[in-house]
Amino acid sequence: MTSPKIVPHRVLIHGLPYFGRMLGDLLRRGEWDIRHHPGRHPLDLIALVRDLHRCDLAYKIGGRIAGSKFLQAAKFLGKDKIIMHWVGSDVLFAQRYLSRGGKPDPWVVHTVHHWAEVSWIAEEVRQMGLKCDVVPLTSVGVPAQPAPLPEEFSVLVYTPDLKKAELYGLDTILRVARELPSVAFRLVGLSEGQIPDPPANLKVIGWVQDLRASYEQVTVLWRPTRHDGLSFMVLEALGFGRHVLWSYDFPGCIRVSGAAEARQELQRLSELHQQKCLEVNQTGLRVIAEQYHPQQIREEILRRFKQVILND
Repeated sequence: MTSPKIVPHRVLIHGLPYFGRMLGDLLRRGEWDIRHHPGRHPLDLIALVRDLHRCDLAYKIGGRIAGSKFLQAAKFLGKDKIIMHWVGSDVLFAQRYLSRGGKPDPWVVHTVHHWAEVSWIAEEVRQMGLKCDVVPLTSVGVPAQPAPLPEEFSVLVYTPDLKKAELYGLDTILRVARELPSVAFRLVGLSEGQIPDPPANLKVIGWVQDLRASYEQVTVLWRPTRHDGLSFMVLEALGFGRHVLWSYDFPGCIRVSGAAEARQELQRLSELHQQKCLEVNQTGLRVIAEQYHPQQIREEILRRFKQVILND
């Protein structure tokens, strides 16, 4: 007698393309049919609607307080098992929408399950009148093993483009780099625009598809963001054993607020490095192993997916 065939749960991932591709790779396994559609091209839109109609669960990365075309299609198709994962700047867009007199869509408020990566984003979502659970994500770029610290002390920073320079603290980065001329800074991510008259110790590398080599070459990741979700760069850097300066209070990281605090911490770490007393970030490694290991995060997300599909 043959055992009954297991029908996989069908999940459609839509939203931010980078996160969608990564999570699709992380979550795929035997009993799950995970499909990711960024929905940017006409043929992809056709496949998106088809899979939206067939799916057991629609999972949208990036929050909206009012209905997008994707959410309108889900509502039209009668879908009521939908998760919206808020990840950072989407909160700013929603807050701006409300401040201009926009109204939240009652269907989005009452039908959609709202998740956030970290407690501070969840609280911001709740302040907009939505119920929100904290469900962490993680990056497939978190390494299995840390890397030894390099011989040269250097700092990795990130800015995607000059339009978002204020959000990512580029002004603070430039100020501290000029105040610490003996420290090497590496800026990744800049895909548009050029920094006028950058300091000599700031190397602008641009967009990098795989940051593994960048983490191996630096001692510190510094992320002076003015608003942030759960940064995958922070998780990846901690997994490599790097020291991390961040604007937020997060385990394994050093919280810094403003240029003066950042300069002080970078000087302290640089001096420890010169004295050969600086080791890999053991606290950060434990945080990743105990709370943000990809397998652990995958199992928790799939457990919650199944709970929504079966018990909603």
